Amino acid sequence: MSKVLLVGNGPSAIEKKLGKRIDSDEFDKVIRFNRWKFDLDGSEHNPDYSEFVGTRCDYWIINDLHLTETKLGISKRHLYEMVLVVMPKFKFFNQDIVNKIEAQYENLQFIPTEYEDDINSIVNFSPSWPTTGIMGIHFAIHHFDEIFLYGFDSFDFKYDTQHYFEDENAEYGKNKFKFNPNKDHTPDKEKKYINNMLKSNKLKRLT
Repeated sequence: MSKVLLVGNGPSAIEKKLGKRIDSDEFDKVIRFNRWKFDLDGSEHNPDYSEFVGTRCDYWIINDLHLTETKLGISKRHLYEMVLVVMPKFKFFNQDIVNKIEAQYENLQFIPTEYEDDINSIVNFSPSWPTTGIMGIHFAIHHFDEIFLYGFDSFDFKYDTQHYFEDENAEYGKNKFKFNPNKDHTPDKEKKYINNMLKSNKLKRLT
């Protein structure tokens, strides 16, 4: 039975020191998302998070901006067993281009846009779209038997920041988060989707 851990970037990821467990062989794969971080310089503004979130990452799931604008996915693809790209259906470009990119980079693939339809049949995210994390969860449900989540907070307002690696006064910190919510995502629907998957035993929380 294949066992996978999805490590989200929510602030709760640094509430427990689970780094060693995350990096252990308990899981067949560890999946992380977008701009995850662990080994900064250890200073006040760049702390080392490895004791909380570990360092292992087998599959890296990124959104299309990291691929098409920052080229981050392409430049760092050699660090991972697989890089998976999420692109909302309304932005999806020519399939021939997708095929060309996948053929050019052996360990880079696009997550099927059909997954977005699957997700919307469970919880309708329209007119927005599922986050990279939700698409990653749905990918895992299709490819692994036992799926654990850690650091998925669904933009919970009880935290001062969206991500564990952000200072509350930083660009994506407290003020921007609380007074200018991300128009592209719907936190309540994300929570509903995750809760549905937990109740149906398709997901488990890492504790």
